[in-house]
Amino acid sequence: MVQDTQQEAKPGLLALVQHYWRVLFKWKWTAGIFAFTCVAVAIAYSFLVPPVYTAVGTIWIEEGPRVLPFEEIQSFGEGSSLSSHTLLLTSRSLASNVIDKLKLSENPDFAGKPKPGLPPPDPADPIYREKLVQRFLSNVTVTAKGQSRLVDVSFSNRDPRLAADILNALFDGYVEMIVSKRYSTSEQATRYLNDQIAELRTEIEERERKLNEYGSRKDIMPLSTAEASTVARIGDYSRALTEAQLERINKLNYYNQLKNAPLGEIPSAPEGSVIERLREQYINLRRQYETRLNTVSPDYPDMRRMKSELDSATEALQNETQNLIRNALAEYQAALRKEQSLQNLLDGQKNQAYKASGDSVVFNSLKVELDSRKALLEALSKRQSETDVSARLKGLDSLTVWIVDKAAYPLKPSFPNKRKNALLGLLLGFAGGIGLAIGLEYLNNTVKTSHDVARETGIPLMGSIPAFESEAKPKGPRGEFRRIRSTLAGSSAKEEKAKKKRRGPESPRDPLWLSNERTSDSRRETLIELIAVREPQSIQAESFRSLRTALLVSSPPGRIKVILVTSPLAREGKSSTVSNLGVTLAEASKRVVIVDSDLRKPRQAKIFGVNIANAPGLSRYLSSNMDAAEIVKPTDVPNLHLVASGPLPANPIELLTSERMDGLVAFLKKSFDFVLFDTPPLLAVSDALAMGPMMDAIILVVRGGQTPVPALRQAKQKLDAHKLKCLGVILNEVDLVEQDGYYAKQYYSYAIDD
Repeated sequence: MVQDTQQEAKPGLLALVQHYWRVLFKWKWTAGIFAFTCVAVAIAYSFLVPPVYTAVGTIWIEEGPRVLPFEEIQSFGEGSSLSSHTLLLTSRSLASNVIDKLKLSENPDFAGKPKPGLPPPDPADPIYREKLVQRFLSNVTVTAKGQSRLVDVSFSNRDPRLAADILNALFDGYVEMIVSKRYSTSEQATRYLNDQIAELRTEIEERERKLNEYGSRKDIMPLSTAEASTVARIGDYSRALTEAQLERINKLNYYNQLKNAPLGEIPSAPEGSVIERLREQYINLRRQYETRLNTVSPDYPDMRRMKSELDSATEALQNETQNLIRNALAEYQAALRKEQSLQNLLDGQKNQAYKASGDSVVFNSLKVELDSRKALLEALSKRQSETDVSARLKGLDSLTVWIVDKAAYPLKPSFPNKRKNALLGLLLGFAGGIGLAIGLEYLNNTVKTSHDVARETGIPLMGSIPAFESEAKPKGPRGEFRRIRSTLAGSSAKEEKAKKKRRGPESPRDPLWLSNERTSDSRRETLIELIAVREPQSIQAESFRSLRTALLVSSPPGRIKVILVTSPLAREGKSSTVSNLGVTLAEASKRVVIVDSDLRKPRQAKIFGVNIANAPGLSRYLSSNMDAAEIVKPTDVPNLHLVASGPLPANPIELLTSERMDGLVAFLKKSFDFVLFDTPPLLAVSDALAMGPMMDAIILVVRGGQTPVPALRQAKQKLDAHKLKCLGVILNEVDLVEQDGYYAKQYYSYAIDD
């Protein structure tokens, strides 16, 4: 069972592929022109658009070891991630510094040339300044290389030299910004320590002076055992006080850094901490908001949502920062209380020593305090030396940022990529051509094949008349051309001479020699009219003979004799179909008469070369007491007769539904084997519907690729509403490839060439 299902699916898939292949073949010129246009536009664009050059450089960003051993005075953002560093490369402040450094506002290759007749823009104008910054940032691209700490930075400009110069200036400004930001607090610590050291040196000098004076005045002797222990305790308290003072200085320094730091720039923030995550979120949101603010109104819903998120991130970062500041203040106050407590203990011990001992204890106590102050001075001097060295590192451009490759002058433009654009144009043209062909096919809601007729109406197809081909087309890959003699050029010279001998002298009104000086529709009608006589070997003539066969075998002989031929709309080939069908029936030794009952726009008289002004016709018969035999005239085709329309009446439908019309139908049905009525379009007027009950059968003629499906459906509904049965549909101007595939087309082409 599975195999049966697979076998059923294969023919369905094959039919689908064949269908789309036929669609593409039908619209091949449209798809080809679209593809060619896409490629041509892509190539023209590649050559016409000004080239853009991209300078590329590489830097190394590393979270290296701390330069200073004192973590309390470390620089801002030490624990920031690689993404935070790369964001600095596209910061507005850095872009503004590079613009000022290179004077890009005066460079026409970057800022553009001023409009003629207008003064140049003012570089101090904030709006113009912001436009320059945004233009700068739009040309900067930062790309991290995988998991490494290498970062590629590029800058694009129409001038290759300017692109490289701007990128190198961006690198220099970036390094300066990192170094300045990294060691700004070291400079603050240096100034603070210098003030502390100056005060401490003044205090030491004063204590040394007092100690020397006291020792000289009292003539101090070595300490006793009891006195030594008292001095030792004073020394311990003094050293503890020194450590407490150093801790208090560090805590105060850290508190000042936190209090004076800008929002989001917290010193010693460890990577992955809450404050660091909030800082990155705040920077990203602020940058996105400022970027979109240049092109989108702040009242836009997305902008209001983004502003709300930015406010929330700002508030969270401020709250976390205030928590850190409060903690730092609490630690400083605790250190201050500890220092004050130790100072009180030291003062109390000294007072006890002064009361209990003599001058030696006082002297040595003063000496211990002096040594403690010297130790504190030494520690602060060491700290001052280190912070001073850190501040001096500002002039170095190594640190944790290393420029691996500076920007070189680009030799080839990065945009446009001619080869890539051509390939994209080809792919777009190929895909778009296929889509356009399929779209046009499905938008073309017209009757194209017998399947459309059966699906929309359920009426059987009696026959298909192939469309005419172009006058010349290539014959295979060799590029040779052939003419379709049966469609446009007619027969060869010898055949034409033979026809002239058989038919007699030419007549200016003979339809077999009609002029081809017409429009395309008129030319098509001229070609198809009486083609069964003019081109008996053509595809169209053979199709009319097949139609004749279908008509003869569709019912028992003599049952269907009076046939009404109409169409849903005008210009669908019903008149030419009637004339050619009459010719083929006459060639089968049937006595046939064609009645031109289109009393509004008659056509049969012109086809057969009859002057309706002088010849009696249908309208004159219906409006007078003429004999029916008087209006029946023979044509040049044996066994084929014609009843012309006659003069055009003012009331055609009243004449066509009169009793005399019934009498004419009865007379013709009795006198001829087949009576073919050519009537007006079904949807335009109601003549055909009014004559329908008099007929044995009704045939609809539709034009392939032109008759809308709704029109055919509406015509069928009108016939059903009047209880008129349609014998079948003749599909005119049908595409052989769509209708019968390549086999019929190849067969007919082979027959024509032969």
